Amino acid sequence: MGSEIPRVEESGRTLIIGSTGFIGQFVAEASLASGRPTYLLVWGGHLSSCKAKANAIMSLQEKGAIILQGSSSDKATKEKMLKEHKIEIVISAVGGESILGQLVLVVAMKSVGTIKF
Repeated sequence: MGSEIPRVEESGRTLIIGSTGFIGQFVAEASLASGRPTYLLVWGGHLSSCKAKANAIMSLQEKGAIILQGSSSDKATKEKMLKEHKIEIVISAVGGESILGQLVLVVAMKSVGTIKF
C-alpha cells in the first residue's frame, strides 16, 4: 500500500483557475500527480505578457495539463467549456482583484449541473 497518491483515470476531470500563482501551481501539480485529467484556464495575455507565468504554464503542460484559453467573463463560453470537457471539479486559486470576476464562472457551473458544490 505505501504512501503513493492514488491514480485516477478519466473520472475527476479537474479545471484549475489561477494555476500560475504561488498556490495554484502547487494545486495543479498535485492534481496532475494524482492522475486526474487536469485542465488549466489561462487568460490569453499570460502567455505573452509575463515570462514567469508562461514558463509555469509550459512546465505544467509538459506534465500533462491541458490548457484552455479564455477568461471568466462570458457565461455561455464557460458553460460550453465545462460541458465540452466534461469538467467535474473546479478549483480556483484566484485571489485579490480578480476574485469577483469568477461570479460568471460560478453561475455557469451551477447551470451545467455536473459540478458538485
